[in-house]
Amino acid sequence: QHRTATGRFSGADPNMQNMPRGGTFPVKKVFVSRWNCDKFGMKGKILEADFAQLEFRVAALLSQDKVAMKEVSTGFDVHSYTAKIISEAGQPTTRQEAKAHTFAPLYGATGFGRTKAEAEYYTHFMDKYKGIAKWHKKLGDEAINLGRVKIPSGRQYAFPDVERRASGAPTHFTMIKNYPVQGFATGDIVPIVLLEIEKLLKIDNLKSMLVNSVHDSVVLDVHPAEVDKVLNIIRQVNKNLKIIIESHYDIDVNVPMLLESKIGDNWLDVRDVQ
Repeated sequence: QHRTATGRFSGADPNMQNMPRGGTFPVKKVFVSRWNCDKFGMKGKILEADFAQLEFRVAALLSQDKVAMKEVSTGFDVHSYTAKIISEAGQPTTRQEAKAHTFAPLYGATGFGRTKAEAEYYTHFMDKYKGIAKWHKKLGDEAINLGRVKIPSGRQYAFPDVERRASGAPTHFTMIKNYPVQGFATGDIVPIVLLEIEKLLKIDNLKSMLVNSVHDSVVLDVHPAEVDKVLNIIRQVNKNLKIIIESHYDIDVNVPMLLESKIGDNWLDVRDVQ
């Protein structure tokens, strides 16, 4: 955590934090359970529990944007909505293609250098999520006035050289908007969830173990005799996410957080847990 500006995990030799998600990286197939040669002929499993839209949910939580909070609560398909906006602006776009744009404005991205239709979405984002736009302005003012921004975990980001531009926006505005979301999501929430899962694995005296964390996901090597027990642990943690976060940090978690699990014989061929 000490190697990144935001506090999220980093890795090296090899960097296990930058593997592409999902089924797009065939190398993930070589990651298998250490219990694949179990004496009873049973195969261990690889389980990945991934936070659903964690950074968007954290942005909704920190900004208290009413539209974003409602969309999270109702399960609104934000990626299809992004595709709709870009398509209606004259550039037919699939839901998958739209994913690259949906949350980009959270991290300071703008319509500059994009197609006219894509730029339309970036303008629309701030009109739609007025609470997030207002929060971004508040962060900018805090950075200018105090030389830093602070998030509910107590983590602080220093901006000693920040200045206000002629447009009114601060310098380093992309980082000022990005760091609090990424930091609280993957630098503060993910580690305490990892610790909670580790604690429950030890309480049950299980052989299954945590083996990796990639940004907002948790990867476990699951013993063949413990699949149901590990899945129950993930369900228990999922049910208690609000309590877990609130017990560590001074914030009312009024935006639901969600872990979605996938399991399989290797890290590539994992399927959703029903």
